Amino acid sequence: MRAGGVSVLALLIVAGCDDAPPAATLSEVPAKFVGQWEEKLEDCAAGGAWSVTVTPTQVKFPDSAITVTGVAPDGGYAARVDGTFASADAEWNGSVRLELADSGSKLSVVNGSQLAPRVKCP
Repeated sequence: MRAGGVSVLALLIVAGCDDAPPAATLSEVPAKFVGQWEEKLEDCAAGGAWSVTVTPTQVKFPDSAITVTGVAPDGGYAARVDGTFASADAEWNGSVRLELADSGSKLSVVNGSQLAPRVKCP
């Protein structure tokens, strides 16, 4: 089969050649990401429904947590965190992307879909 002079097979081969994700070079989450992150500052005392707590070895969500196995920094304000997720129902390997904004005072977590930015608790 040919599509405009290029075989369809060649197009499929090229389409399947995505770059591999960068290798994890750290064993812990960098300090700038560590802390309690909430939807709004008022939630810091009690912990809100959408709380995210980041420690050097874990990222905790209200319904699950990821135990860190590696971290791949992406520039100065983002990192991919690889690890083992655990919830009440299951355990699986995966990753989340942490992105800082506003001089490190806001955190976005991307895991398939992006959560609304969280503010860092004092």
